Amino acid sequence: MKKYVLSLLAFGLSLSAFAQNCSNIFISEYVEGSGNNKALEIYNPTNNPVDLGNYRLIRYDNGKNFGEELITPDMILNFPAGTLVAPKDVHVFALNQTDPLGTGQTQPIDTALQSKTDALYCDGCAPGNNSCRTMCFNGDDALALQQMSEGGTYINVDIFACVGERPSNNTGGFSPTAGWTILPPFSSMPNNYDSNTQGPYFLQYWTQNKTLIRKPNVTQGVSVNPNPQSFDPSVQWDSIPEDSFDSLGTHVCDCNFMTLETAPEAFTKISPNPTDKVLHVRAEINMRRILIRNLTGQVVVAPLAVSGLQASLNVEALSSAMYLIEIQYESGLVRSQRFSKR
Repeated sequence: MKKYVLSLLAFGLSLSAFAQNCSNIFISEYVEGSGNNKALEIYNPTNNPVDLGNYRLIRYDNGKNFGEELITPDMILNFPAGTLVAPKDVHVFALNQTDPLGTGQTQPIDTALQSKTDALYCDGCAPGNNSCRTMCFNGDDALALQQMSEGGTYINVDIFACVGERPSNNTGGFSPTAGWTILPPFSSMPNNYDSNTQGPYFLQYWTQNKTLIRKPNVTQGVSVNPNPQSFDPSVQWDSIPEDSFDSLGTHVCDCNFMTLETAPEAFTKISPNPTDKVLHVRAEINMRRILIRNLTGQVVVAPLAVSGLQASLNVEALSSAMYLIEIQYESGLVRSQRFSKR
């Protein structure tokens, strides 16, 4: 997917502030939805294309912590060579279950999810079928994105959750499946947990039946397995409701920040600024899409498809405040500029 998103939260930063990061791919979105709606998004923060053929994804199911020689083949997803992720772009992939007649463990993934994917991997989830089951993760499974080193061994470039730890539920067991929480003890529920006296919020697992989006200030993956006693998924991940797929295909990250100096060929003029009704946009290269966000990054004027060098947006309904107009050009470049609504 040729989609580029400019971070809107990093205007006060320079590129050098995070140059030491933004150096390798990481998991930018996690979908653990109903049925077989399982998907991941991998983001390339670098300035060069990345071939996923040098990477693999490992699923450590139910608290397992396999040694290198004991990782079972059905828990390894080796990405096909030549699967390129463009700079500042993403690769979205989901569990390969699309048969509309499927039932039970072969229930098809939602068509809305299918439409968001670049690839489908792993077509079987039943144990013992010798198929790839890496994408059959639940809320209590850890994941590791690994890269082959020059020495021929794999190293972790990103870890989701805690390898070797299986969260338990409020009965102290593992069935039904639990997930990591955002309150201590994180990976285990207290026995005989009473939501009436201790609050129902604790029962809202963070990694089960959720879509998680990596926070914009995360510019590299987790390479060292977190301590399960202190692992709080909300530090790096935002949570949205189950079966939410709209955010797949783009990722907002500080690594995308570009100053005026980094893209002078895309000089664009907006006027009047400040404005009270209409904002006129005039560019020197062809535009593709325009939207408006508030300073927290929330979209307040929906994306508008445009073509050519000029466009106008009605902003009369916006409250008086400072906003960011985000412009995507046909070349894939994205730029943002501030403007004031009177």
